[in-house]
Parts: sequence; C-alpha cells; structure tokens
Amino acid sequence: MLNKNIIINKLHEALEPLPYIYALWLEGADAVGTADEYSDIDIWVDFEDEYEEKAYEAVENVLTELSAIDYKYVMRHDHPKIRQRIYHLAGTSKYLMIDFCWQLHSRPKEEYVYYENDSIEAVKVVFDKDNIISHKPLDLSEFEKWNQSRFEEAKYCRMQHIRVEKYVHRGQYLEAYAYYNRYVLEPLIVLLRLIYTPAYANYYLIHISQHIPVSERNRLEYFTQIGSLDDIAEKMPQAGQWFDELFEKFDEKSD
Repeated sequence: MLNKNIIINKLHEALEPLPYIYALWLEGADAVGTADEYSDIDIWVDFEDEYEEKAYEAVENVLTELSAIDYKYVMRHDHPKIRQRIYHLAGTSKYLMIDFCWQLHSRPKEEYVYYENDSIEAVKVVFDKDNIISHKPLDLSEFEKWNQSRFEEAKYCRMQHIRVEKYVHRGQYLEAYAYYNRYVLEPLIVLLRLIYTPAYANYYLIHISQHIPVSERNRLEYFTQIGSLDDIAEKMPQAGQWFDELFEKFDEKSD
C-alpha cells in the first residue's frame, strides 16, 4: 500500500531540483516522533513568490503520479504569506490526509524560528537550500506578558461559576453545558497549559494527553465527562477546588 514514506520520498526527489523551491520539511507527529498509523502528514514547502502556481502544480503532479487525488480542500489561511491545501490519495489509509502548506520565500524568517530541543513543535528537514529553517533557545520570558493575561482571564472565569449554576437551577442543560465548558473547563485547561506548556498556553486540548502528567490528564478527563445537569452540579465545586490547587501551583512556579 502507498504509505507516507513513499509520498515524502517522491516529493523530495521531484521538488529539490526545482530552482524556485528552497526547502521541504515536516512538522507534527513525524517531526516530534509520535507518528502512528492514524497520523496525517504535515508538510511545508518554501518557494519563490512569483512561482506560486508552479509550486502548486509541481506538488500536485507528484501526488497524481502516485495515485489519484480523491479529496482536495483549499483552505483560506489568515497569514498573507502562507497557502494551505488538504489532500487525500486514492488507495491510501483514510487517516493519511496530506496537510500541505506553502510558504512564500519573502515571509520574514523570524516568524518561524523553531525552539531547540522542543518536544511539542519540532521540524524534520527533508531539504533546505537557503537556510530556511533555524533554531533558537527557548526563552520563557518572551511569553510572560501574554501568559499573565491568560492567567487573569482564567481567574475571572473561576469567579463566574454562578453563570453555570443559574442554568442548572433553570433546568436548561444546553446552556448549562455551554457555560460549564466556558467557565469551568477552559480555565482548568489554561492553568494546566501555563504550568506544563507555558510556550504553548493557547493550545487548548490539542495533544494535551501527551503534554501533561497522566494524573492530571485523568483528572481533566473526569471533568469533561458530563451527561446531565446533575453531573454539572456535582462536578463544578470539585473543579473549582482543583482550579484553586492549580492556581497555587502556578503562583509558586511564577515566583
């Protein structure tokens, strides 16, 4: 069966000789070493700005040589220098989506410097003809102001559990569930992120099972298992107590 190694090797072979393509690298599970049979492929290419259409064509020619593209989605990316498309090839695992990002060569390099020895966001270079990929030491002081703002918002949410309670009393499950997520779960997740992944405090639940201790993961899972108003009423005060414990832990860590 056509697999990711074959796809990556064929892209390497076809794209590296092209003068308008400067680099090809992998992110995601393949870069951090956690890939399994359910992982997709996160691929990046850096190309000369005026060759945008040729870069798309070159990539899609490689893919169609391997197999028919049976799914393609062109994403609207917020960044003006990044283009993104999602592909799937016929005959491959249904999980093997190809998340392909193109980066214009004029994108400022300081925007995508990677941290040294980072286990959360890493890069695996396939080829790099112009020193596109660079690394720097992780300096947590860069995140202090932004993380403090998230911390203050989490404290505000902790004080707003009453918003959840009123919908429990009204017997309105949908509203209570929505507010439970916003004012009970989210601040717990924010504090866990601030404590264990301060450089990625905005990652919410993305791969959080890999980023926090098993004991914390199990406890968080308990608070996500909500099926009724009674569950919300029972777990909300317990969640508040855990928030206070995490609050103290974060406060001690910040001193």
